[in-house]
Amino acid sequence: MTPDIAIVPASEWPELIALFERCNRTDSIELPLYLNTDLAPTMAAARFGDTLVGGIVMYGYFAIEAVIAVDPAWRRRGIGRQLVDQVARWAQARGGSWLVLADEAGACVAPFAAALDLQRLNVEVLLHLDPAQVPPLPALPPNWHVRLAETDDAAVVTAIIADAFGDPVEKVEAFVADCITNPVHRFVIGEIAGIPVAVLRLLRDEQRVMIATFGVRREQQGRGYGRLLLLTTLHRLLAAGYTDIRIEVEEHNTPAYHLYQACGFVPYRRYGQYGRRS
Repeated sequence: MTPDIAIVPASEWPELIALFERCNRTDSIELPLYLNTDLAPTMAAARFGDTLVGGIVMYGYFAIEAVIAVDPAWRRRGIGRQLVDQVARWAQARGGSWLVLADEAGACVAPFAAALDLQRLNVEVLLHLDPAQVPPLPALPPNWHVRLAETDDAAVVTAIIADAFGDPVEKVEAFVADCITNPVHRFVIGEIAGIPVAVLRLLRDEQRVMIATFGVRREQQGRGYGRLLLLTTLHRLLAAGYTDIRIEVEEHNTPAYHLYQACGFVPYRRYGQYGRRS
């Protein structure tokens, strides 16, 4: 049997979200379902008639990162394989690439990946802040200043990110332009003697903050400015009443991993990125 797999409008997202939550409870996992991302995800439903049996959440367009879920009552019928195959077809039609994201705590992840000949290409670690482990602010340099970016700071933010990550300026410029006017996103700039040297981005909702796009100008790295910016931001978020604060890091990015742990973050989930090596 082959389900009908189709992209659905936002009005049908609640049913899919409920499916993902049902899978989370059944498997004791937390699938990475981020609705307040830089660009809204694409969601697809797999159905037999009116019965929802599976779902896909896709982040990105040409480089797709997909999360799949199969209703526990409909497993072991090849639906998961068909969902992955559909993601691959969509990516191929767009001339792009694809990955499947999975919570490594799931007992079915390894056998599912083996059955589909998927290889784990990378692991992203999601860390949660433990407020009790956040160290006090150190003595701040007298010329150190942290502020929220305004719309006219777009060029400054772009320059720091492009330099820190080595990304093409035109792509970073478009990314910053999209985010800096979006109320969900706020950039935070760290300055030394009036010169912007570091930036991070906050994705906020009423209860949660995700820290992302955290970088320091290359010529200023190794001087502690990144740690100062992160700690200053964390203290301000905690003072504002936020307690659910998160950050992600590649498992093998040891310097960043150690920095986040030193600032009070503790590992929460490991998300494997699965695909087929070209």
